[in-house]
Amino acid sequence: MKNTENLVVVHLSATAVYVVIGSVVSAKDIRIMGVGQVKNSDFYQGQIKHRERLQGAIKQAIQDAEDMANCRVHSVWLTLATPELSSKNSIGSVAVEEEMVRARDMVQALSNAKSQDLPSDYYLMHCCQQGIYIDEQDTMVDDAIEMIAKDITVMYHMMMMPVSSRQNIQKLLQGCDVGIDHIVFDAVTSAEYSLMSEERQQGVCLVDIGASTTSICVYKENKLIFTHCIASGSHEVTMDISADIGISMIEAEKLKKSHGTVDIHSMDPSSFFIFKPQGSGDEVNVSLYNLARIVEARYIQIFTEVIRQLHEAELLGYIDRGIVLNGGGSTIKGMIPFAKRLLKMPVVLSNTHPAITAYNHFDNEESFKQLSMQVNNRAYQTAFGTLLYSQSEQFRHSEQSEPDAIKQGRLKGTFQSVGQRFTSVLKKIL
Repeated sequence: MKNTENLVVVHLSATAVYVVIGSVVSAKDIRIMGVGQVKNSDFYQGQIKHRERLQGAIKQAIQDAEDMANCRVHSVWLTLATPELSSKNSIGSVAVEEEMVRARDMVQALSNAKSQDLPSDYYLMHCCQQGIYIDEQDTMVDDAIEMIAKDITVMYHMMMMPVSSRQNIQKLLQGCDVGIDHIVFDAVTSAEYSLMSEERQQGVCLVDIGASTTSICVYKENKLIFTHCIASGSHEVTMDISADIGISMIEAEKLKKSHGTVDIHSMDPSSFFIFKPQGSGDEVNVSLYNLARIVEARYIQIFTEVIRQLHEAELLGYIDRGIVLNGGGSTIKGMIPFAKRLLKMPVVLSNTHPAITAYNHFDNEESFKQLSMQVNNRAYQTAFGTLLYSQSEQFRHSEQSEPDAIKQGRLKGTFQSVGQRFTSVLKKIL
């Protein structure tokens, strides 16, 4: 375990707080030391609903992960989804002063992009560099530092959130006695976990269906070109079942998981079963076909909004590899045949990532077995993806435009050349 770096991720979701402590050996070898999970519903659709309860859940999840990893946490990477997200493909141009690109030129390029595209009441939450044009060249490079140039034009995908929301998040974590190293949009970290390199190259859309939000990101030619967050998720399916059948939300969630399906074509309209709510002597006669109809209607609404966003951004022609689904809301029975039929394009579920493994630093086999089970738990994939993202070329290249890059010196990277407006910008990127 030499030459490793321990990183901590906090993932805020609508149903729980997840914390992961990973020992990063390399981009292909990330060993999970400890995890923590505390159920909590006080971060809903990107909003803090009850600060003290949420703070307590974060503290407990961090404590559980610390105890398992036998270490102490001082700062974290934070990953979340918020419908307040505002995204834009942007350009920052700079005249190179000394005819050789320096770190300060890259920093100035992002500053110029922010000055034209970042509203005064928004904070740049997360930024991904897409590539750099040098002088009048038709192809982009990924690392221009120390290259001879008269001017550079740097392409970015900027993800922004309201300053007030960022300040509230900052105070929330400060109250847990930890600092924030980076805030990242959860679809990007999920994509790092879920997408293969050839999918990103050929064009793919990741759809992460959470409880209260559905996050979208699109990659083409290995570049992030679109992100969006929809204020709708699988929790609304539970609400629909509760209202339609007349049972509590807790019972509706159980019913959704045990008998729910989104593939109405697999249901026999004459099939019924008796549902006995816990703690009640009542029996509810439930039509499996009607239950599937309720579930299907809400998922149709979610996917219709996803397609509307992609259509409005003129991106449907870019996603040759179709859609990759992630998140707890994507695991309901019948999802793949339903989504393929509805969307009329390739749809697959994300797989586990081979670089993520459980690290056996315990003195008993049972603790290692528990950690290994959690490493295979889909609920942690976004947090694991954040560890992967921290080691990615995408992150390293984007860091070149951060103010700290001037101190860090040259960051090395490789990049494949590309050809030419997302509206005006996308066609220049691609």
